[in-house]
Amino acid sequence: MSCIMIGVLMVLASIARSCAGCPFCARQQLQQLQQRSQPQQQQQQFYRTIGSPRPFGADRPTRVQEFNRTGVLHPEYQIPATIRPGNVSQFYYLSPREGPPLTLLVSPCSGPISWTVSYVEPPENNQEAEAQTRWPVKTLKPGSPLFMYEGAEDQNFTIPKTRAGLYWFEIKSMEPANVSPGTVLLYATSSALDHISGMYANGKENRHRTLRFQQRRSKRRLTISWGKSHVDPHLSNYCLVVTSGTQSHPSTLCAAQNVLKAHPNSSAKTGSSSKEHHHRGVPEGLHCVRQTKLTLHRMRYDTTYNFTLYVVNTRNNVSNRVAIDAIKFKKIPELTLRTGRYTTANLRKTDGFVNFRYRPPDNTSSTFHILPCGGGIVKAKLNGQGILREKEVVGYASLRVPPLPPGKMYTLRISTTPQELVRVSTIKVLATQESSTIYPQIPSKNPPREYRSLRTCHEVTIGVDPAGDAKYCILVKELRSSSSLASVTTVPDQCGLHRRRRSEYTFEVCEEKQNPSKDRALPFTLKRLQPGKAYLLQVTAQLKGQSLSYPLLGVRTRRSCTT
Repeated sequence: MSCIMIGVLMVLASIARSCAGCPFCARQQLQQLQQRSQPQQQQQQFYRTIGSPRPFGADRPTRVQEFNRTGVLHPEYQIPATIRPGNVSQFYYLSPREGPPLTLLVSPCSGPISWTVSYVEPPENNQEAEAQTRWPVKTLKPGSPLFMYEGAEDQNFTIPKTRAGLYWFEIKSMEPANVSPGTVLLYATSSALDHISGMYANGKENRHRTLRFQQRRSKRRLTISWGKSHVDPHLSNYCLVVTSGTQSHPSTLCAAQNVLKAHPNSSAKTGSSSKEHHHRGVPEGLHCVRQTKLTLHRMRYDTTYNFTLYVVNTRNNVSNRVAIDAIKFKKIPELTLRTGRYTTANLRKTDGFVNFRYRPPDNTSSTFHILPCGGGIVKAKLNGQGILREKEVVGYASLRVPPLPPGKMYTLRISTTPQELVRVSTIKVLATQESSTIYPQIPSKNPPREYRSLRTCHEVTIGVDPAGDAKYCILVKELRSSSSLASVTTVPDQCGLHRRRRSEYTFEVCEEKQNPSKDRALPFTLKRLQPGKAYLLQVTAQLKGQSLSYPLLGVRTRRSCTT
């Protein structure tokens, strides 16, 4: 940097420090500066230096050209800077007045770097310092470093209250000297951090894993979704970095742009939502989209994929890393179904997907009894030669199919959503043949209901549609308060009904029913209840040792026993 440019910067800093509160002082000293600098400029007009004025008639330089010529950062504008291994690059920021905060964001694009921030003081022991308007670069002495960092990640430094004057930034590449020059992105701002994420303001510990994954293993697809940016969502683009296996995962977005293939943002899939973008090529690379959902095709089984999501503000091109996650794309596990035997699979360990392979031994009709343990909802899909059946299973369902050719292989796929996996832990499937009744036939048209007109302070009466000849049991559980009824789910957990009776419920009432009428509900009256209490009821029907539960029912007693 030329002496003239450094002189101008330091004089402006001196003016800002010495003229606080004087409306005419700044103008007067600026006029003196112009008078002093005119002879100097005339003496140096034959020498072209970096800080020399632009020749008459030349085009106005861009901000990047001006930065390359002077090394001075422009506020609110991201600038790429070249750094050479083995050399220390120096850059400057002029604070015109005291007070406003200063934040500097540095993004290494070509490997690890070290950088410091210092405030520049005038040369010491200089009797003519007060009258001098410019100093050679070598005589400038930055003070003690205000901030130091070494690494390859995005990093920021904030000065809550700046001093009027010059700030000095030194950046050095930590790569070997024989490596080609690298690049860093510099962004300086004196405004509040309203458009910069909390990652810069609060540190890395506040980064949240906001990526959501939905695997569609049948077609080797993976859908990644995330929430909209809370800051300037209309000015936000999203860049997702995808790598796999032992492939190096870039630390910053600009580093990813240097080493990964950038996939073009083609139009969304015909007929799909405008909020979802599909990429049908190789999934690894850099995907920059406007949408908040991206579906990747051609995923490889048993491969670990790494993901980093950046939010890019189109106003200043500043990127913000908001999420880091990894997932292993697994092949759907397959289990063998045998007639008359239960087969159990842990859906949480298989991410909500499992295939049951079934080979019918005889040419007879088959029934699949499906029980989600935990009381959630799953989807069942039977696929094979000449048949395709689907059914939603809420608590329990039986899937009946016509006679299947013996010796052929059929696949029963069970799947559920990540939300349902909170309740569903495992899945139990039983395959039977012929029309033998294994479970009671619980009617699904009408759930259990309470006859409120018969409610007293000690009794409630309910009615359930009959499930045929069976042993009916009502399990009663007292709730802490009446408000708890609003949060009770009605989907029962069909697994382990016998084991839970004593541990989870207050008491149980059972009654055998023979030849019940199909057109009338079965009434049951529960006694010995407490006044003003809320209760959760679970009605089960047992046939030949197999039990199924009706949907759960919440009731309450009257507070007062007076009629």
